[in-house]
Amino acid sequence: MLLIIDTCCLANVFNSDDQEHKNFEPVMTWIKKGKGQIVYGGTTYKKELSMAVRYFSLLAELNRRGRVLQVDDDLVDQEEKCVKGKEANKDFDDPHLIAIVIVSGCKVICTNDKRAHRFIKKKNLYPKGFKRPAIYSNKRNSNLLI
Repeated sequence: MLLIIDTCCLANVFNSDDQEHKNFEPVMTWIKKGKGQIVYGGTTYKKELSMAVRYFSLLAELNRRGRVLQVDDDLVDQEEKCVKGKEANKDFDDPHLIAIVIVSGCKVICTNDKRAHRFIKKKNLYPKGFKRPAIYSNKRNSNLLI
């Protein structure tokens, strides 16, 4: 099953020294040992990812093991523009995550950004009839990792 990891949450998931790692460790285990697969794509996400140099080798290894799926950047960028056009709130700074969901059909977003939750759940940001993703934000959400 596909999962987006918000770049602000990479340390929580993959850095065992991070104070929030215990809440996100199930995500790491699910990706490394279970059936989880990270999905990403688009200019914005890749720009954010480029600032997370510490995780490049880990992500490259996960990619070699078939645990990473990159979706078409152009499709994500086009969808991101559409999503941006539907929401003018200045707090909405993650339209690229919703665009990745729409392009990939991803079912879960892993994020510790509480501001993003209300936008991720906002029905009008998705195509009609599209199932919105669940949000993994702490260990209590481990049931999402199926």
